[in-house]
Amino acid sequence: MKKLIIATLFLCFGIAKTNAQVTVKPGVKAGLNLSSLTNSEADSRTDFYAGGFVDIKLASFYTLSPEIIYSRQGATVNNYFDELYFPNPDDPAFRSRSFDLELQYVSIGVMNKFRIVEGFHAMVGPSFDFKVGDNLDNDDLIDFDLAILGGLGYTFPIGLTVEARFKQGLADIFGDNYSYNYDYDDNYNDNLDHIKLNQVLQFGVSYAF
Repeated sequence: MKKLIIATLFLCFGIAKTNAQVTVKPGVKAGLNLSSLTNSEADSRTDFYAGGFVDIKLASFYTLSPEIIYSRQGATVNNYFDELYFPNPDDPAFRSRSFDLELQYVSIGVMNKFRIVEGFHAMVGPSFDFKVGDNLDNDDLIDFDLAILGGLGYTFPIGLTVEARFKQGLADIFGDNYSYNYDYDDNYNDNLDHIKLNQVLQFGVSYAF
């Protein structure tokens, strides 16, 4: 019985010590978005992202970091009628006009941060993006995107972090439900070369309190 009590005390002490190593720090972040679309001749579009996060340090080498981000994405589309779809195809002016496609998302991400060396860390995780706005005159765009993010960051002793991330969307922004022309081909949506996915380079700063 005495050995059991001693073993139980050691176990409780070990659990308490482990829990004591867990730290939770909320923070804010913001930065620059350079966004584009795959399988498109569109130019990248510059905008911003901003939001909050919580760093949950579970081990000396690993931090779980859920975040909520408002992200403005899209692309600058040249020859707009040829690239996407416009509701006024009879107007020839649209064939040569560029268009700044603006997509706004609220992103719920779960970043996994892994310490490399003192100050430096790598991060990777999924993001669930809900579209909250766009500037198209039709309802072709879907309201949800699933993305994967990866990147590197450096944290200064004062708690300020600079980071660079790449965000790859995994869902076609049109939901595989569009065509470039009136002669719709039933096999069109099977052609991966026409799928439009979000791609975003993010450069920003964050601060944990």
